[in-house]
Amino acid sequence: MDKGFKNSLQLVSDKIENSLDQILMFSSESDKILNEAMRYSVLGGGKRLRPYLAIECSSFFDVDYDDVIKISSAIELLHVYSLVHDDLPAIDNDDFRRGKLSNHKHFDEATAILVGDGLQAMAFEILSGDFNKIESHSQIELINLFSNMVGHKGMVGGQAKDIRSNQGKQLTLSNLLMMYKMKTANLISFSCQVGSIISNSNNLHRNALKDFGDNLGLAFQITDDILDVIGDSSIIGKKTGSDYKNKKVTFLDYYDINQSKLEVNKYCDYSISSLNVFDQIPSSLINVVNFVKEREF
Repeated sequence: MDKGFKNSLQLVSDKIENSLDQILMFSSESDKILNEAMRYSVLGGGKRLRPYLAIECSSFFDVDYDDVIKISSAIELLHVYSLVHDDLPAIDNDDFRRGKLSNHKHFDEATAILVGDGLQAMAFEILSGDFNKIESHSQIELINLFSNMVGHKGMVGGQAKDIRSNQGKQLTLSNLLMMYKMKTANLISFSCQVGSIISNSNNLHRNALKDFGDNLGLAFQITDDILDVIGDSSIIGKKTGSDYKNKKVTFLDYYDINQSKLEVNKYCDYSISSLNVFDQIPSSLINVVNFVKEREF
């Protein structure tokens, strides 16, 4: 990983960690165990890649930094909700996440379900709250897009397709890529579009960032498939071989490892080329694409 990018990612991670820590402070209305379980999964782990993309892609526009931090925190809460529920025995049945026991293993399944429910609701609570410099119509548009990206037409729907694929329902490659777009790329794409939405940018710029996120998200998911086969569990933070164990259809059912890596490179190239509508592409975005291309975790 490029040293400059590593430092930049760590700075963003620290800011998001502080924000999330404040958001998840225990209050008298909270259940103590539930609050502890939410903090367990949210704090102290993860790449914070989606918040990083939201912040860096927003640099193209005149936006309030604190507003973007708040939105980025909501994105991360939603992302962690999806991980907690994905790890449950009824879905992926994974015992480890981010180098420690999955939520349902450290607490119990009922608590893990409630953790996911609580984090999802909290994300929408933040997005519908007060901001410094976002007009009401842009805020509504942001929430509407977020809902579509993560609901039954997006992330949740993609996860449903993923479950069906390991129950004997065959997927064509095009259907697999659509599933990947829904369950993985959508939230990444939303993160990339945040700044364009809250700044009322034109469609040219917004669509460019959408394409950037869509292609980066596909590259990210294909890399996940590769790492599940050849990755190092101690680096990834969870056991490899989960896809094989769960009899999932993955990209490696259509391409071998080397061909899959070439496809990752292709989607990464597409993502960068989509940003040519801007006068200059920040080095941070080039670095994040290279990270996705070469990542080991």
